[in-house]
Amino acid sequence: MLLTPDYIVGLTEGEGCFLVCLRRDNRIEFRFFIAQAIGNRPLLEEIKKFFKVGSVYQKSNVKGKLPAYVFEISKRDDIYKVLIPFFQKNKLKGIKSKSFAVFEEIAKLVKGRQDKRKLTSEELNYITNLRFGMNKHYGSLSAEKPLA
Repeated sequence: MLLTPDYIVGLTEGEGCFLVCLRRDNRIEFRFFIAQAIGNRPLLEEIKKFFKVGSVYQKSNVKGKLPAYVFEISKRDDIYKVLIPFFQKNKLKGIKSKSFAVFEEIAKLVKGRQDKRKLTSEELNYITNLRFGMNKHYGSLSAEKPLA
C-alpha cells in the first residue's frame, strides 16, 4: 500500500488528534495520534512507515468500547522535525487546522525556550489559554465552519 500526503491529511481530518499536555511539574508534552479499529492495524503500520517515526500500539481496553490501535508521535524531535513540517507543507483544510495551528504555536514557544530556562508563569498561562479550545468543537452541531 502506498500512502500519499493527501491520504494522511484526510485521515487526520477525520481520525487524528493534536494534543498538548501540561503536566503538574509544568512540563509540556506534545502528542499526535490517529486511532483506528483493531482491524486497521496494518494501515497504522503503513502510516508509521510513511513518517519513519512514531509507534503503533494497542489502546488499553475500556469497558464498553471496542479495542483499538493507535499510531502516535510524541518524541519532541519527531514533532519538530517531521510532524510540524509535514502539516506546514500539506495543509489541513477543515476545523482540525485550528488545533494544528495552536499545537504549532505552542511547540514554537517551547522550542524557543529549550535548554535555556523554564517557562515563565505568563508563558504557562498563555499556553493554558491557547490549548483550552483545542479539540473541543469536533462533532458538535455548533462547530465553526471549516476554513475555505
